[in-house]
Amino acid sequence: MIRVKCPQCGSRLHAKDKLAGQTRDCPQCGGPITIPPPSEADGPPTEIIQTNPAEARLPSEELLKRLGRANRYLICDATSVVATWKNDGRGWMIRIASGFAPARRNREDLKPSGQFVLVELAMETIDAGLRLAAIECYRLVSRFAMTRLDKGDDDILEALAGRGTLNRAQKNAVRQILGELFMREVWGDSADVLEYLANADYHSHGSRVETS
Repeated sequence: MIRVKCPQCGSRLHAKDKLAGQTRDCPQCGGPITIPPPSEADGPPTEIIQTNPAEARLPSEELLKRLGRANRYLICDATSVVATWKNDGRGWMIRIASGFAPARRNREDLKPSGQFVLVELAMETIDAGLRLAAIECYRLVSRFAMTRLDKGDDDILEALAGRGTLNRAQKNAVRQILGELFMREVWGDSADVLEYLANADYHSHGSRVETS
């Protein structure tokens, strides 16, 4: 038997050896799972964590383990910012019809699937106060990522699939919300970050301000 982990919902499953190389639907969430070859090692089969090729995960040491308590975080869908987080005890805030509201009180508005990007706004303390030092982007798995937002603050990090990018609409949305979240003094001198958000490079994962 081959032990497999669904890349969408995390269910641990068993597949017959003869199914190796085939793609089957997860019995729990319906997502596609490609069955890997059985382990060639002696003894009991080794668990193989199978990921969707479109959502290949980075080595764990390259992914966030914990939200930086001094940083701010956004989640973008294809065109807008749909969730925000800061270390104020309220947890993740999601966009609803009337604005942003706590995810834990609006579970019915958490989409079970979609293409989302987690945006880290790294902050640093300087003599004048806070400054936006960097922006980094991470892809989230396409199923059940957002449904983690009503749990612990850091639970969303279990849904990271790898480094991500922002399209033009997402960059515009992030620039707009910077003005809503911070005074201009926080981000106005972050030239590299602002350049990243203004340019047409949709392949870079982020930008970091050079410190003197």
